[in-house]
Amino acid sequence: MSIGNSICAVPSDLDHLKWLEDAGLASFSNKRLLDLGCGTGFLCDHAIEAGAVEAVGVDIICPRFDGQPKWQFRELNLDGSSWHTGLQQKFDLVLAFDIIEHLESPFRFLQSCHSILAPGGVLVATTPKTASWERFYNPKNWSGVRDPQHKTLFSKYSIRFMLEKVGFSEIRIQAPLRSLEFLGPLQPQIGGQILCLAGP
Repeated sequence: MSIGNSICAVPSDLDHLKWLEDAGLASFSNKRLLDLGCGTGFLCDHAIEAGAVEAVGVDIICPRFDGQPKWQFRELNLDGSSWHTGLQQKFDLVLAFDIIEHLESPFRFLQSCHSILAPGGVLVATTPKTASWERFYNPKNWSGVRDPQHKTLFSKYSIRFMLEKVGFSEIRIQAPLRSLEFLGPLQPQIGGQILCLAGP
C-alpha cells in the first residue's frame, strides 16, 4: 500500500501510522520529524507529503527508493553515545518504534532523544510489554523473547521509571489490546506492545 506518491508501506509502517493516528499525532503539518529506525522510510516520506517542514530517517541500512527523496537519511548506530550530535536541529516529533529493546543502553538512548526534542515536542516509542496477555499465555515463546536481538524488556512501570529519570514529563503509557479497540476507553490495557508518549 502507498499513500499519495509515498514509498510502498509494509504492514509495520501502517501499524506505526495507526499508533500515531490513535494518539492524535498524525498531523505532520509544519513539524520536524525524526524517525529512529526508519526502515523503509515510509513515515518520513508520508510526513513530507503531509506538510512536514523536515523529516530525517535514521537506520543502519539505507532504504531503497526510486528517485531523490524529499527527506534526509542518516546512517547512524543508535547504540552509540553520540549519534544525536550530528543532527543540527531539534525535532517536534521523535519516533522510536520497536527500537529500545534492541539497544545496549536504553537509558543513554532516551537521554539522546530528550536532548533533541524541541519545546513542546513529543517522543513516541513502542516496545514489547512483559505483562501482556501473550506472555502469560505462552511465557517461553512469546514475541518478546523469540527475537534473539532483544536485550531489554519493559513493563509499563519500568519504562515510565526510566523516562522520568531521564527528565521526560507529561508521560502517557498505554498498552491497548488492538483486537478490542472498538471498546474505546474501556479497552483493556493488556496488549503486547507498550506505547509511550513523552514530552521534554
